[in-house]
Amino acid sequence: MRRIIISFLLIIPILIFAEEYTLDDLINIGLENSYDIKLENAANLNAQSDLRSSWIGLLPSARISAGSSKNFDTGSDWSNNATFQLSKGISLNEPNYYNVRTSILNKRNADLSLENRKKMIAYTVFLKYLAVLESKKNLDIQEENLILQQKISGQAQIQFEAGDKSAMELQQSKISLINYEIEVNEAMNSLVKLRKDLFSYLNINDEGFELADPNINITTENAEFRTNIALQQKENTLKTSRIMLFQEKMNFLPSLTMTYSLTHNDPNDIYDFGNYDRTSNTLSLNASYNIFNLLQTREQYLQAKRNHELLRMDLEITKESSKIDLQILLSDFETIKKSQELYEDKLELAKKNLEMAQEHYKYGMISLLDLDRSKIEYQNSTVSSMSKEFELLKKQEEINLFLSNKILGKW
Repeated sequence: MRRIIISFLLIIPILIFAEEYTLDDLINIGLENSYDIKLENAANLNAQSDLRSSWIGLLPSARISAGSSKNFDTGSDWSNNATFQLSKGISLNEPNYYNVRTSILNKRNADLSLENRKKMIAYTVFLKYLAVLESKKNLDIQEENLILQQKISGQAQIQFEAGDKSAMELQQSKISLINYEIEVNEAMNSLVKLRKDLFSYLNINDEGFELADPNINITTENAEFRTNIALQQKENTLKTSRIMLFQEKMNFLPSLTMTYSLTHNDPNDIYDFGNYDRTSNTLSLNASYNIFNLLQTREQYLQAKRNHELLRMDLEITKESSKIDLQILLSDFETIKKSQELYEDKLELAKKNLEMAQEHYKYGMISLLDLDRSKIEYQNSTVSSMSKEFELLKKQEEINLFLSNKILGKW
């Protein structure tokens, strides 16, 4: 709790004085406030505790006892005694040994699960952040378009009254104006909802600051599937299954047990530590075989073997399907990248067309109506190009998440 409070106090000045939200700051806040992270941390600590318990299980049993007794029939005085006993049994199929090995693998999976959860939260905040940013820029452009359309409708009204426009053209201009008013209204509502969704996920209040544009490099060079967190967890689960299968196989062998017991006892003076009597110093070997348990052991082994084989097949299928999934992601990335380049070309042409329209309007070659239409086309092209750029960024981080690479190079 103290660490969370300190982290929050460090973040508050950044938000206050900068008067803008940055992607890095919000991701860090998301990681600090996430309930899912707290669950993963608890699960990780439990796995660590289980591992320590399994190691402790390898220690011998040590027992100290003390007592006092009096026989009222004989009238004798109180008799005091104390005992220290140390013993350790080691069997051929020692369960504590297998507990240690499986606990180590469980701890590794818990570490991977915590790491993956952090990546998922960083990726989710990234998506929500971009959604708000895109919605805000879309609203700005739609508001500019509305202003231009209001000018166009006003000019159409004047031209209609002068007899240069038909009633149908005037009505179409009014319909276009209403469409842009709808676009602005819906864009405003979308922005409000997306901001609420973002800050609700972060579990903080929205101070209304602007979102800073993130500086992200777009690249997927040398993207090749080798492994990821999900695959590593499956591999650890398969190793655990292999250990349990071997343990079941060992149950077919006779039960061999070696036990050592050391006992010290002093029935006379429990405080005379230098004169304890050694009453037991024993090493024993024992062998046994449960004949009628053989059939049950066989069934348990066959079940473990089938489960192990299914896990092995699932791992191989996951490896192959992951390679195909990566190819699909990379194909989508290249398609979006190509579309984004085309949209940039379209934006460049729309910009040149607007410059030509401005030049033509200057010399009276076109009307103000045609000029405003060129402006709207340019702004709509800006929206499309921006949307594809954000889509490309999202796809790149989706690939990083799939490969368990660092999200945005940091998380």
